[in-house]
Amino acid sequence: MILVDTAPLVALCDPTDGLHATAARDLDRLRRMPLVVCTPVLTEVCFHLARATQRQRLRRLLIEFSITAYASDHEEELWLDVLDWLARYAEHEPDLADGYLAVVSGIERRFKVWTYDSEFRTTWRRADGTRIPLAVS
Repeated sequence: MILVDTAPLVALCDPTDGLHATAARDLDRLRRMPLVVCTPVLTEVCFHLARATQRQRLRRLLIEFSITAYASDHEEELWLDVLDWLARYAEHEPDLADGYLAVVSGIERRFKVWTYDSEFRTTWRRADGTRIPLAVS
């Protein structure tokens, strides 16, 4: 399963985004795998996609590719773990979506993260210290 970060979704919904072509190629390669989005990422995407037409593209994308919402049975504990993770990496200034993706990838070991943020490769780790598996390199 693929946990989708903000940048790929923004790029797919904004043809003027510098990562649009890359995201379209990656989506073509990943489309056979279940895609999942979490609430902090969706919130961030909507912030970046301020125009109604962009948000309509996002809606169509979510439907067309059956992108499902991530849900946890232990949401309160998850939020505390995310806050702990954010504190651990505070000097790198991660945002809530980054922390959420890192923590969820440690809980859902079968998930890979689709991101273009280099810190996922170079700096950030799961809570147990292991690398966060990435869907694209």
